[in-house]
Amino acid sequence: MGQDNTHQGNNGTGDEESSADPGSPLRSALDSITKYRLIIGGIVLGVLILIGVVIWILVGVLANHPAAVSTPGPAASTSRGPLPADVEAKDYQLGDCFADFDSSATTSKVVDCTTDHSAQLGAIFRYKAEDSFPGANALRDKGREICRDVMLNEASTKYALLQQNVYPSATSWDNGDRRVDCFIVVNSGNTLKESVLQK
Repeated sequence: MGQDNTHQGNNGTGDEESSADPGSPLRSALDSITKYRLIIGGIVLGVLILIGVVIWILVGVLANHPAAVSTPGPAASTSRGPLPADVEAKDYQLGDCFADFDSSATTSKVVDCTTDHSAQLGAIFRYKAEDSFPGANALRDKGREICRDVMLNEASTKYALLQQNVYPSATSWDNGDRRVDCFIVVNSGNTLKESVLQK
């Protein structure tokens, strides 16, 4: 004879329920599934807590350190006032652009680099005041050396550029000139319309 596991339900009809014995294979299968689900749930909960802690730490760190703001470097000629301006050779600044450039002139017209120009000062080297005159060949070599280190930008590829070095003579050296300049020039007049130097 079998055992009847039918119980009276609330609606008066019999609902069939099965209660597994504690030692039955069904009960042990249910227990292992429950344990498995608890383990998986614990792992998921742990991962979520870990992610939350990492986000909390990152937000705290970023809130205390303002983002770096890129500030454009000042244009080389901003300290000299409105442009164009006639400037003495000893006062040329790195990045200056020149209209109608003549390397032998004692003054040149410095212009905004977005206007038509024929040269840009790419590098400057200054010898110490106590240095003795190294000779024209050494000065020329120093000019070539500093020109090799000039970094040009993408816009420079649009132009047929040349390098021109300006350095002291023995007489100007005796008068205190210790400066060697490297100019990036074009021979086609004022055809440059932008800076050719990498920032």
